[in-house]
Amino acid sequence: MTAWSYRVLLCVITSLPASLTAQGSIPRDGFVQLRGAMHIHTQFSTGAESIETIATRALDHGVDVLVFTDADILQISYGLPFMRHLFGYSVTEKGLLTDGSLEAYLAEIRRVDAANESLILIDGVESAPFYYWDVDLLSRVAHFKGWNKHLITIGLGSAEQYASLPVLGSDAVWIEHWLGWLSLWPLVGLVYAFSLGSSRRSRLLVGVISFVCLLDVFSGRPLRVPLMDAYGGDLGAAPYQYYIDQVESKGGMVFWPHVEARSTIAPKTYLGGLVSVSSETPAHAEDLVETSGYTGFAALYADQITATDPGREWDQALSQYLNGQRHRPVWGTGDIDYHADAPGASIDDILTVFLVRSRTRAEVLDAMSAGRMYAVRGGDEALQLHRFAAASNSGSAVMGERLVSSGATRITVEIGRFDGAEDRVHVRLIRGDRQGRAQVVAQVEGITPLEFEHVDTQIAPGEQQYYRLMAASRGSRLTANPIFVSSR
Repeated sequence: MTAWSYRVLLCVITSLPASLTAQGSIPRDGFVQLRGAMHIHTQFSTGAESIETIATRALDHGVDVLVFTDADILQISYGLPFMRHLFGYSVTEKGLLTDGSLEAYLAEIRRVDAANESLILIDGVESAPFYYWDVDLLSRVAHFKGWNKHLITIGLGSAEQYASLPVLGSDAVWIEHWLGWLSLWPLVGLVYAFSLGSSRRSRLLVGVISFVCLLDVFSGRPLRVPLMDAYGGDLGAAPYQYYIDQVESKGGMVFWPHVEARSTIAPKTYLGGLVSVSSETPAHAEDLVETSGYTGFAALYADQITATDPGREWDQALSQYLNGQRHRPVWGTGDIDYHADAPGASIDDILTVFLVRSRTRAEVLDAMSAGRMYAVRGGDEALQLHRFAAASNSGSAVMGERLVSSGATRITVEIGRFDGAEDRVHVRLIRGDRQGRAQVVAQVEGITPLEFEHVDTQIAPGEQQYYRLMAASRGSRLTANPIFVSSR
């Protein structure tokens, strides 16, 4: 019993049916659970292992789904004004588009997927859509900002679709526009050069000017203009919203990874120490609220996260959805950001567990889009959500679904560990509404396997709200997606 006007029925039980405690897929509410690792890098970009090696590791650790997200473009460029594509410097790391390996990457995912009936492999890319330069000429210091502010696209399937994403450094940010005629300004230099006459001295000058002007025209993108560049300062959420809109129009899904991970690259000096260049990307959880149309974000990853705390950015975005300010909810995922097998960074350390009706790629993508999934961290000690459902006299719903209720709503929670072991777990049930209020309405602590119910009798007519779940044990963290409840 609590001071709230809600009652919690708690039953800590010492044993559950074997079907609940066995490791692996658990059929409940018509769904089977598949353990997935999202955000995986391979040798095609910044990872250390092949797709086939990672698939073998996944099978060894009981992982059912692998979502590969190699970097498409990792490139930083700075060019001098008026001739940016002629004079400047560029640093490029291995990426799918910069190396021309996108087709081979997708083909290898398909090949390994076909060779492993026990695995589902899903294609994706990680993009750095935008960055901008902040240059102090007097102090000879240059910062490129926002380069580690990434988005992940999943499920486009074709190289053509992935290559068309609007990312700085790709052709996709260049469009035909009447302002593109201004790119022919070097032709004015040609006219001037030929007006100098035909003396021996002027012929040399004419040749130099003509060469530079023609090189500037034809080494660029004549008659085209960029939608954005790195020299106009901070454009806020606009480049990322445009990227999201483009992916959504192509039928793909977009996720924000590591929104609270700060990134700083130590300064490097060039030209004999004359110029210093560094990188800064601050935490950007506010983008969860300021952008819309994306599918979800990393609710668990290998860093501190506060956006999932009651009332913070996740709840603010969910409140926007209930108010009609965004057309889809925001889902949480587990984000492993895998680059190589290492202590504390195994392929099963951070998982997204999908609730599916059948073991197919289409079902996993549907669960991902619909929010039928939860995030868990912990490796061998990982918690498992056996059941999280809402029920009333009009039906029932699981994560990602909506229940229309005309009376009391009963929230059922059953939680254990994947290996069936006993563990002390602390569970918080969070309720949010369209007024932006989010609070913990039930806290339960006990030994796994743990089961409890929360009954809510005070949903006003016409009200909309949601319930989501967070749990923690000594070695594991779990975050579940919301169940929406509407009152008649």
